[in-house]
Parts: sequence; structure tokens; C-alpha cells
Amino acid sequence: MLATVVTLLNPGVLMIAGDLAGTSFLTGVRELLYQRALPRSTARLDVVTSRLGDRAGLVGAGAMVVEHLYAPTRVEERLLALGV
Repeated sequence: MLATVVTLLNPGVLMIAGDLAGTSFLTGVRELLYQRALPRSTARLDVVTSRLGDRAGLVGAGAMVVEHLYAPTRVEERLLALGV
């Protein structure tokens, strides 16, 4: 399935995270991708593991809060409420 996704979307980076993101799993994913995906799709593809580890959920939740609080419509609402 990943080979199809890589062939269709042609990403620059494929990040594998979670409990399975060990060296042997990552090596197997790379090997199968290079065998099954189109060569142009994998020519500049980096297959990496997440550097956040157990903190990934917390960092993602924090990013969602910041995006929500500072969305243009929310900022405009606050400015109008302040009379600016």
C-alpha cells in the first residue's frame, strides 16, 4: 500500500512512527518501496523515523491549539471585541 501512495503522491519524506519504527522494520519498508514503487517516485524519497517519540501526541495537540487560537477569524473576533 505504501508503494502505491508513494507512486501517486511522490512525497519527499515518508515518516514512520510508533512502536514499529525500529531499524529492522524501517529497512524492510525501504527495501519494499524501492522494489515496488516507480523509480522516479523513490529517487529523492527519504524514509525516516519520528524524532518526537512519545511526545508526538502532545506536540500535535499543542499545534492544534495554537492553530485554533490564532486562526484569522478568531483573531478578528478578538480585535473587534476589543474595539480595535
